[in-house]
Order: sequence, then structure tokens, then C-alpha cells
Amino acid sequence: MIERGARGARRPPWRRFGTALQAAVLATLSAAIPGALAQDPAGDGVAFEGYPGAPTVTVVSRKDQLFFYPCSQCHAAMEPNPEVRPLNVMHDAEIDHGRGRLWCLNCHDLDNRDYLRTLLGEPVDFDDAHLVCGGCHANRQRDWTFGAHGKRVADWQGERTVYACTHCHNPHQPAIPPRAPQPPPPVRAGLELDPGDPHERVPAWRRLQEDDE
Repeated sequence: MIERGARGARRPPWRRFGTALQAAVLATLSAAIPGALAQDPAGDGVAFEGYPGAPTVTVVSRKDQLFFYPCSQCHAAMEPNPEVRPLNVMHDAEIDHGRGRLWCLNCHDLDNRDYLRTLLGEPVDFDDAHLVCGGCHANRQRDWTFGAHGKRVADWQGERTVYACTHCHNPHQPAIPPRAPQPPPPVRAGLELDPGDPHERVPAWRRLQEDDE
């Protein structure tokens, strides 16, 4: 368990922004997802406790794929700086996420760089990034939890093992760029059209239309 910082401490601007955003998001969630929210025991607000009736999900770990992780390799020797500013070349030059309203410390923990943070300021492991994404993308998080969004690993029966949001979406530039469609699959053997067949080929939908007429 990662402990929070002392309550009542002066918050930098990004944390105040996060609190305002938190209130709007939680109000929306409360109306859209009855029973999924509960009062935070620490008294800081409303905590997300999952979706009623949701199946158990195991998320594929991703931390071993992150080139710069753990972030404390560099940040342990740096003084935390909450000021919104351009980043150095070690990070993405731009954050194309939230239409310019977000930056690093809306999702990354200021005091422990090896963790993310929720809108309530709660630390979140990098492998549980979906808890952070759901703070703003509740509908997508719900679809992901129940299997309508995202990608499942291995079989469709038995234990559900899935990829996290950040396996498919770059959190700094999450939009999926358009891609050219793949060619159609080949016709199964034995179902090819015979050019010498004298029978007229009429699509099924047209035959049904003619029958109705």
C-alpha cells in the first residue's frame, strides 16, 4: 500500500485543476454508473470501486516494455517541479491528449514517479493504468471491463486476460491513426464460382425482394 501525502498540504496548480475536474467527472459517473462509487474512507471524495457484476479481469503487465521505467532512475535525483512547462527531449515533445487541457502531472504522481495517480490523487501502478483512464473515459473503461472494447489474450472461455488501455493507445497521443483496410480473405476451397455454370446468380437479398413483390 502506498501512503498518500499529508492532508491539508498546499496543492500546486495542477492538483487544484485536478480537483475541479474530479468533481465534474464524479458527478457524471454517479448518474451513469449506480453502485460503482463509494465514499472514500479518507474523506477526500468518492472512490471508484468497480462495476457491479463485472467479471474478474487479469491485465497483462506492460512495465517490462517501457524503456525508461522505472522513472525513478532519473527522477530520484531531480527536485519535483509541478510547473507546466515544455519537456526535455527524453520525453514526448507534445501531449496530444485532452485538447491541450492535460499535461504530465494530471496522470503521473509528482512525489513518486514510478506510479500514476487518479483524479483523487491516489497512487496507481503502471500496470493498472485503466484506473487512471477511467477517470475521464468511464464509458470506454466500462466497455473494456465487460469485453466490448480492447483485446483479450488467449481463449474466449475461462479466465479473462486482457491488454491494458496503454497497450493499444499511446497515453500521450491516444488517437489511433487511420489505416488502409486489409484485403478480403480468400474464398474457401470448394466455394469458388464456376464460370461455366449456366444458372443465374442472383443475390439473396434480391431474391427475397422479388418474393415479396
